[in-house]
Amino acid sequence: MTRDIPYYSENDDSNVVRIFIIRHGQTDHNVKKILQGHRDTSLNVTGVDQGHKLGKYLKNDRNIKFERVVSSDLIRCRQTTEAFLSEMDCDLGEKDVFFLGGLRERFMGPIEGMHITEAEKYADKHGKPSFRDFGEDADLFMNRLTGTIQGCVETASDDGIRNMAMVSHGGSIRAIIRWLEYDAQNAQKIIVYNTSVTIVDYIKDKKQYIVRRVGNTQHLGDGEFIVSDLRLR
Repeated sequence: MTRDIPYYSENDDSNVVRIFIIRHGQTDHNVKKILQGHRDTSLNVTGVDQGHKLGKYLKNDRNIKFERVVSSDLIRCRQTTEAFLSEMDCDLGEKDVFFLGGLRERFMGPIEGMHITEAEKYADKHGKPSFRDFGEDADLFMNRLTGTIQGCVETASDDGIRNMAMVSHGGSIRAIIRWLEYDAQNAQKIIVYNTSVTIVDYIKDKKQYIVRRVGNTQHLGDGEFIVSDLRLR
């Protein structure tokens, strides 16, 4: 896979579907290190602001217009979608924006709603090596996520879509990165910050995905944006 090609622009190639994969904005659960999974948590004030900053950047600095948006159906992704689209001139109708359960984060079972440290203690108590061993089976999660993505991309390709936003979750985006074999050895360590943008091209005639950028945060200003607790990337 091509890595970190330094461009961030609207695609005008009819043989390419460019996918701008956006992580949702910040939630209070992110700040408090509480595991969310399928919990329907809302953005906090910072998260809403991040979404608006992203929209302004995409419009004013990158002159990007999305022809289609697909998003996780959870509130934090819906609110992120609403925030960035409110700043853009995409001229999208209801039939151009889709909210899909298949793009959700991995379901984490009984540890959803727990602080990360509490979840680790719970795993130890129940004889599990990691809190990640609870909830949705990893293979089923990957199949659910990638099947949804492939369906969206194939439909976009058939419909002549050239630029599509995809709004999802941190764990889901890291899973996509692994699936596309982008720096596979280090994929689990990659941090995709809230409202960061990962850009992937689907080459239609070759049926090939190419990773262009990972975790871009230029819209949030200068500096390095990190997650303070690497157990929650």
